[in-house]
Amino acid sequence: MPRHVIRRSLSLSLTAALPLIGLALPAGAADGPEQISNGTFDSDTAGWWGSENTTVEHVDGQLCADIPAGTSAAWDVIVGQNDIAIEADETYEFTFTASASVPTQVRALVQKQVEPWPTEVDERPALTEEAQTFSYVFTADTDQDDTQVAFQVGGAEEAWTFCVDDVSLTGGAEPEVYEPDTGPTVRVNQVGYLPEGPKGATLVTEATEAMPWQLNNAAGDVVAEGDTAPQGMEESSGLNVHTIDFSSVTTEGEGYTLSADGETSHPFTIGADAYEKLRTDSLSFYYPQRSGIEIDDSIAPGYGREAGHVGEEPNQGDLSVPCDPSDDCDYSLDVSGGWYDAGDHGKYVVNGGIS
Repeated sequence: MPRHVIRRSLSLSLTAALPLIGLALPAGAADGPEQISNGTFDSDTAGWWGSENTTVEHVDGQLCADIPAGTSAAWDVIVGQNDIAIEADETYEFTFTASASVPTQVRALVQKQVEPWPTEVDERPALTEEAQTFSYVFTADTDQDDTQVAFQVGGAEEAWTFCVDDVSLTGGAEPEVYEPDTGPTVRVNQVGYLPEGPKGATLVTEATEAMPWQLNNAAGDVVAEGDTAPQGMEESSGLNVHTIDFSSVTTEGEGYTLSADGETSHPFTIGADAYEKLRTDSLSFYYPQRSGIEIDDSIAPGYGREAGHVGEEPNQGDLSVPCDPSDDCDYSLDVSGGWYDAGDHGKYVVNGGIS
């Protein structure tokens, strides 16, 4: 199964590691020297530590820790190892096998062990009672001899047991090549088209001559056809494109598809209410961007997280942010709440004002 490439991002927490989401793979696939000390736990847990509210124990050839109930955040309970060396521009594979006495999601990371704890790996594996192996590949940004591997396992309402084995961090891994999924080469407005409005599509192709296209309804019937209009190289994308105009089709319906050059578009709608959800969708975008509150994964699937920047350890709060000292000022402001501008968790006056 394919490995996951790690994306670097700034952590909201100011402690040890964020989690790893991965797929089952054999551990230790890279060829470089092992950077983890005692990652197989053959006889003990030497070299590993747990936060004050848990104890790491050697159980059946693995490290296990009883995780207390009632903690509020993942970083309230941590298991980890410090003083790991990594080299800039080296590509590493980080693997481990883990299980939980009850199904739960944890946070795992490879990061610098001192403030502000910049991360190399930051993922969230979902653990089950059956042990699973997770694997991640990353290329180190800098030389470090104070790197930390950590598993943040707090935040559960009920007590449970965390077990981990075969923790490995080895260099010499093959960097994974990002292959974007750009979808079909016949590109349409997936939101839909208004019945009486213009209806255009783009075909990405190496062909220089016009090519036939056809429009099918949900039943597969051909409702329109014609020839593409070659446009040559589109400068901003660097792609050779043709355009398709099917504005003459005004019959409302769902499940239309457009085909050309051997490919078929994603299905789309022609309807007077095609953009009715735009107002609510645009407002809903703001929810997962909110700062200072927990994001409920049931409301925004895939974006759930603890509240960030709430002024509680180990968070770096926004309750008293000083002004720029270069402006010869001596005041601080409460800038909590509001919305993050992007994945870097920045908040800006202009963008906040527009919001």
